[in-house]
Amino acid sequence: MIRSDSPRAGALADEELVARVQAGDQSAYAVLVERYSDYAFTIAIRIIGDEDDAADVAQEAFVRAYKAIGGFRGDSKFSSWLYRIVANRALTHLRRKKRRPWTVDIDLGAHIEADALTRNSRDDPGRRVLDEEFRRAMRGAVSRLPVQYRTVITLFYLEERSYKEVAETLGIPMGTLKTHLHRGRAMLRDILKEQEL
Repeated sequence: MIRSDSPRAGALADEELVARVQAGDQSAYAVLVERYSDYAFTIAIRIIGDEDDAADVAQEAFVRAYKAIGGFRGDSKFSSWLYRIVANRALTHLRRKKRRPWTVDIDLGAHIEADALTRNSRDDPGRRVLDEEFRRAMRGAVSRLPVQYRTVITLFYLEERSYKEVAETLGIPMGTLKTHLHRGRAMLRDILKEQEL
């Protein structure tokens, strides 16, 4: 049997690690936390906007997930289940604080499009300035969206999750997700037109 803290434990599939945690192997959960901690933080900060609060929310989400993992049946991927917990904790945090979330930072975390823009603009200072201005304007525009639209836009476009994954993460029907995406995109277009972008 492979110990969960061995180098090979990190190569185990999420399902195997979850089964080990459910059997009482706490070190298997440490592997899951290590695997998903950056992404959980990224989801939290994109919804909340404050690094300290996002770190607290991500940590709280991992604690809640650990307490509830015995009931995890594997109907969805572990990552979708965890991201749903993180998103829900972030939204609860916002409601508790009764404040609008800060700007969504599309430059945080691994974002393919942002990486490509950075690579392509290194040789062209003019392009780099325009790209940065556009990203700043986009962050501001996304931050002006109501929280339900900002969340689906963040998960679908910025986190590049599938429709199914976003619906599972947020626990909403597919029709509601598509409506939120449609309305969010329309509002985003209007905000960007208003800013003449």
